[in-house]
Amino acid sequence: MKHDGTAELLAYWNRIRGKRPAPEQAEIEPGAIARQLPDIFILELPVDSDARFRLAGTRLCTVYGGELKNASFLSLWKAEDRTGIRQILQMVFEDKRAAIIEQEGKSQSGRSAAFETLLLPLADSRLIGSMAAVDPAYWLGADRITENTARAIDLIDPRRELQVALKAAAGAGAPSVYLQEPVHFTGPAVSRRFRHLTVLNGGKS
Repeated sequence: MKHDGTAELLAYWNRIRGKRPAPEQAEIEPGAIARQLPDIFILELPVDSDARFRLAGTRLCTVYGGELKNASFLSLWKAEDRTGIRQILQMVFEDKRAAIIEQEGKSQSGRSAAFETLLLPLADSRLIGSMAAVDPAYWLGADRITENTARAIDLIDPRRELQVALKAAAGAGAPSVYLQEPVHFTGPAVSRRFRHLTVLNGGKS
């Protein structure tokens, strides 16, 4: 995890779910994740439609140049990546796995910035997540991001103690929260990377 907010939201989600596969949306207390709220979103996954934003933080909306509520999550991604991103969303929801996407966001004027996206399942047909710039550029918010390209995707095991993630983010040398054999997709050939997703059995090792 490259962004502190990713580890902190993952820790909070893991804490409130307890021994269940995922928490209820009603259990989420905005005050407990106040620092992350500007980057947080909630997606709804209808059975017969694309995932859509139900809530989106103020900074996230600013980065994309407008209100994201009711917008398609897939519309933020490069056309060639959308099938793979849709499959990742399904894995997160159906298998109750967490996913982290490393992506490159391209702006309207052609500038680029690295982002990290976290996807976490909720007990209903929704997901909570965050999307934040790894190293926020001065121009973010003034030059809107128009397209994202996935560079790496990891499905992680949320059953591990999430204190591990926080310690690792702090450089304490704690063991990783990633699966012992992580499901990891990376490389320049986006279409080839996402073809690997189609042969996975629900994203489980």
